[in-house]
Amino acid sequence: MRSSLLAAAAALPCFSSSAFAVQDTPATINGVETVCTGVGSAKDDPRWAAYPIKIVLATSGGAFLANAHVSLSKGGKDVAGLDCDAPWILFKAPAGSYTATATLTGSGLSHSANVTSGSSQKEVTITFPIPSGPPSTPSVGQ
Repeated sequence: MRSSLLAAAAALPCFSSSAFAVQDTPATINGVETVCTGVGSAKDDPRWAAYPIKIVLATSGGAFLANAHVSLSKGGKDVAGLDCDAPWILFKAPAGSYTATATLTGSGLSHSANVTSGSSQKEVTITFPIPSGPPSTPSVGQ
């Protein structure tokens, strides 16, 4: 599965501030190390504590979400961004104040939060509303 994800990622066009993330595999985007994780036993990897910014994607009810594009910006300029299919996105960004923005894939829903990078890990949860019901489907014959 991971090799097919790597092949798919290699086929994607490269953007200077965005990348497709392979779960639990650190990558460097514009000089900022980042990792997409939070699923299974990999979420307990002690390496993740060294990342000063931890973005958690969740519903307003507290359930984890995945499949989002997450970007980190500073002073209105994109620093790094990635597509992640897990609920945690970690960044090793230089000390400072940032805005993290998550956009759920396929929905267009986007939310942002301010976060500060420093010597200890700061966790910020970006929440999205729980859908009010099953998606509607058009009736046959209408």
